[in-house]
Amino acid sequence: MEPTNKKVSLLRIVAATIYDSILMLGVWFLVGSLALGVKFVFTGEVSSLNPFTGMSLVILSTWLYFAMFWIYGGKTLGMSSWKLRIVSQGGNQITITQTIIRFLSNIFTISLAGIPLFLRRINKNNRSLSDLLSKTSIISD
Repeated sequence: MEPTNKKVSLLRIVAATIYDSILMLGVWFLVGSLALGVKFVFTGEVSSLNPFTGMSLVILSTWLYFAMFWIYGGKTLGMSSWKLRIVSQGGNQITITQTIIRFLSNIFTISLAGIPLFLRRINKNNRSLSDLLSKTSIISD
């Protein structure tokens, strides 16, 4: 199966991203609550976390959310609802290294207000910056 045969519209990718972003809020609330609970158990204080610790937990939990879904199912919950799947070149399951590259390039894309997504419009295989760097593709399921 060749991943480039099943092209996906930018609208479906953005919709799946919005869906996953809403789910991430729940993950962040859970991780933050657990971190504050652990802090309370060990210190007896109910106060905020160190900003570095809090941001590290947000980044790590976000990457784990995406990496676990991408590796073990090929799609996140948002991608599943929009019938999308992520595959490596040749249609194989993606690796941990590819999830890291894809995650970091997606952070870069978000920091530039999604402008690198428009690379999909000029690329002949309909691939974005994160697709090219991680050697993956998003295809229709």
